[in-house]
Amino acid sequence: MESNYWTNRVSRRTALRGTGLGLAGLAGAALVGCGSRAQNKNADGGDAGRLMDAAKTGAQTGETGGTPVPKDQVRVKPGMYESSAPPSAAERNPKVNAKYGGTLKMRYLDPPRMDLSRTNSCTIDTTQGMVSSKLTRAKLGPLADPFNVDIEPDLAEKWESPDNGQTWVFSLRKGVKTHNVAPLNGREFNSEDVIQTINLYLKGSQKDVFSDVAKTETPDKYTVKVTLTGPKNDFPKEIAAWSYLYMKELVDNETLRQEKAMGTGPFIQKEWTKKQRSVFVKNPDYFESGLPYVDQVELYVQDDANSLRAGFKTDNYFDYSAPDKKTFADTFAENSDDMVALTQPVSRGANVNGWQFQMKNPVFKDERIRRALSLAFDRKDFDLANNGGDNQNPDGPYSQSPMPWPFMHDKYPTAKVNGPWYAFNPAEAAKMMQAAGYTTAKPLTVELTSFYNKNQFSGIVIPGINNNLKEVKITWREIDNPTHVTLMSDRNFKEMIGFLWGPPGYSMDQWLSPFFGSKGSLNYGSINDPQLDALLAKQRAETKPAAQKEIWNQISTLIHDKVYQAWWPVALQRNGWHNYMVNYRPHGLIGAWTCYANPQTRTIWFDEGANPARA
Repeated sequence: MESNYWTNRVSRRTALRGTGLGLAGLAGAALVGCGSRAQNKNADGGDAGRLMDAAKTGAQTGETGGTPVPKDQVRVKPGMYESSAPPSAAERNPKVNAKYGGTLKMRYLDPPRMDLSRTNSCTIDTTQGMVSSKLTRAKLGPLADPFNVDIEPDLAEKWESPDNGQTWVFSLRKGVKTHNVAPLNGREFNSEDVIQTINLYLKGSQKDVFSDVAKTETPDKYTVKVTLTGPKNDFPKEIAAWSYLYMKELVDNETLRQEKAMGTGPFIQKEWTKKQRSVFVKNPDYFESGLPYVDQVELYVQDDANSLRAGFKTDNYFDYSAPDKKTFADTFAENSDDMVALTQPVSRGANVNGWQFQMKNPVFKDERIRRALSLAFDRKDFDLANNGGDNQNPDGPYSQSPMPWPFMHDKYPTAKVNGPWYAFNPAEAAKMMQAAGYTTAKPLTVELTSFYNKNQFSGIVIPGINNNLKEVKITWREIDNPTHVTLMSDRNFKEMIGFLWGPPGYSMDQWLSPFFGSKGSLNYGSINDPQLDALLAKQRAETKPAAQKEIWNQISTLIHDKVYQAWWPVALQRNGWHNYMVNYRPHGLIGAWTCYANPQTRTIWFDEGANPARA
């Protein structure tokens, strides 16, 4: 059933103006092609369908030894790429080809503090990615699989489980020095730092990561033994996501932990001017021989779209993210001599794209109401209005669920995987609302509040549902970010609230148990579903990949069927960088440099002759 609420009404201009796109922008966006590959759009003109083979792009193979490659093989060729930008010959062998020196200039989000145990945020994660290390870490950069997460050693040289996943023994690198700044003063990192960090996180924002820890032991200063309450094969992968290690001097000094960032990482914090910038300098004692390549990193707070674009053009920022395909194409035209423009489908789970119901509220205990509101939301029109039609598909646009699609599907999904309640069927929605006791004369009146996606909610989602389903009247209340976070963390919103997730998980369980388990600390909507709890426990304990994937499919079917939350299609990622910044890539699941993918800074270098970068 087609409503075309926004496409058939002049009021659509208001919605598009709210999203910052506008009718002219939408028309232009639909016409501009992205990518160095041949265009092969599906019948509805969407871009995601053209990228459905993206998940098949796996990790690339590196090289060792040999001699430096010719100068014309160092940089990635400028252009507009789809799914992935293959590594240059130099990027396949950094140890032979990398150059030293220069200042990296990037954008970032100003952190409220330096303590990840208090606030698990991208803003803090970016700084910690410069100065700190973890036991394990994700593989990032040109050789990494851009749509899945593989891990590699960081401060742990190796790890093993003698009992199929319940006990994990981490062997630490020897001779790793902390930053030579007070109060660390260049001492040796040891197992006690790991244990104290785990204890710190158990009391704070990462308790879900370590909630299964039954016992920690330090047989010696280079060994950490962690015993869990049950088998968990993904434990080494989960601690690679956000769990930077705090040295015991910081664990013992809460005040210092808020204001200073230090550890064993590749850079040393030189300056933090709040709401303006941060500066980091090369750590001469970093444990990875020969790294980092750059001398200094400068990070600037800048969220004005025009300033970002101008800053990229003038080499004041070396990376760029575009809001839509037309802006991306225009920016590339301005920088076509050295810009690598990469369009990727997002592969992470849901992240601030939709809303959730408060399950303590008697109204929403009636699943007919939750399902009806989802049926009255035209996701195809939303994708056209908000995303420029990125996800248009004959089977319907895929709404990004909390379960990362590459973990379950070989290709970018369509609306089929979202199930029947994600179709657009306002007539059926009206019948369900009437069966629940509501009529056009006496509609259900509920409030939806949010800080995130305020333009989408106020300009597209709420007017669309109210127009399509006369048995409901949704009112809108805009709130500020602190209020939104507080309402969520206290589970104190009464009816409906815009969705708030957090950092990208590296395992499926990180995307599920904290948010859907009845005892999960991030279960903001107070979901209490015994069947779901049982499936969550079952998938966590399963050791066979095929069997685990089958359980994930059951969970996906259940959470879509129950509609505890409702999600919408997301836009493609559009990230660019100057190609004189060598050995960098955004990641489809982890993110771009600004959030979560910046640990690869230690391996970025500047090509010879890149004067703006090496000045």
